Amino acid sequence: MKTTRGCCIVGVNKMEIRTDCVMPDEIGPRGAIVKPAVWTPCTTDAHLIQTGCRDCPDLLYKASGHEMSGTVIAVGSEVKDFKPGDRVAACAAMPDWHTLAAQDGHPRDRYWDNTGEFELRGGSFVDEYYLDDAEMNLAHIPDNVTWEQSVIATDMMATAFEGVEQLDIHFGESVAVFGIGPVGLMGVRACVLKGAGKVFAIGSRKICFDVAKEYGASEVFDYHDSDYLKKVLTANGGPVDRVLVCGGNDETLSLGLGIMKNGGTLVNVIAYFDAKGPSIPLDLAAWSFGYGDKVIKGVQCGGGRLKLERMMNLISEGRLVPEKIITHTFHGMEQIPEAMQLYLERSRELIKAIILND
Repeated sequence: MKTTRGCCIVGVNKMEIRTDCVMPDEIGPRGAIVKPAVWTPCTTDAHLIQTGCRDCPDLLYKASGHEMSGTVIAVGSEVKDFKPGDRVAACAAMPDWHTLAAQDGHPRDRYWDNTGEFELRGGSFVDEYYLDDAEMNLAHIPDNVTWEQSVIATDMMATAFEGVEQLDIHFGESVAVFGIGPVGLMGVRACVLKGAGKVFAIGSRKICFDVAKEYGASEVFDYHDSDYLKKVLTANGGPVDRVLVCGGNDETLSLGLGIMKNGGTLVNVIAYFDAKGPSIPLDLAAWSFGYGDKVIKGVQCGGGRLKLERMMNLISEGRLVPEKIITHTFHGMEQIPEAMQLYLERSRELIKAIILND
């Protein structure tokens, strides 16, 4: 079996560059190989490192990462829309589009592909990245979109914008965004683009508050203030119409429901890997005891070429400047562990780090 070099998780809080990351012996008819030009880590990667892949044991000793843009170097015999030399972004989430679930509108029921390729080979922190269904899960990068911009679209934008689409915002409605890290900041901008009136950004770091305001947040609130929820209600003149949860803890769902009107929708886009137990509390009064017509949705990163190319269109047309969330830039695969350390240390100066493969 062929191999390539990659940055792998090898234990609790341990990463190393290995040369034994597996590659298929032959490119499948729908497959493609991409040479990464830029990578970016996220908090999911940090969780896997901190726990030594406790929740995904099949990924131990395999390449980490799932956010990458690069250049196509080879394609399978059935791939018509991509060719070697094309600049592309790879979806962080790669549904299997050849399933009945996909035809039923739920492609995310099966990720990566139906042969478990991600678990077999690992992620995108590699010299050569193989994916099994290029035409459905790669996206062309417009000429006026930079590598740095494109890689933010692969997960941060794709996750946030999927969540905001599921909010079903009506023009002029109010939205509270809990957690304004990179996904939350993309969520703030998405809410503005979808026509929200007042957008309230809830976080704790000045660096994130500044970007949230640039993206159109009406007001920002520090969750360390004991009365920040009351301040949100006062600023809005009552409960908000919608809530987007992009960060927080076991209590955040209940806090969001508590400031949302009856008939509103709360969308959660975070994974509760670090919950205190096997379940999280739901305050019944905040949920109007189950009969306040308050909708709760759990939404994953929106995958697929169509959605990702639409994200690229927003960047290309100047609707969004995603590079505002990039705070740190590194160079070369060897610096991926150093970049990851910022996430592990929860640096308050970090929003998003990128690693250029140069």
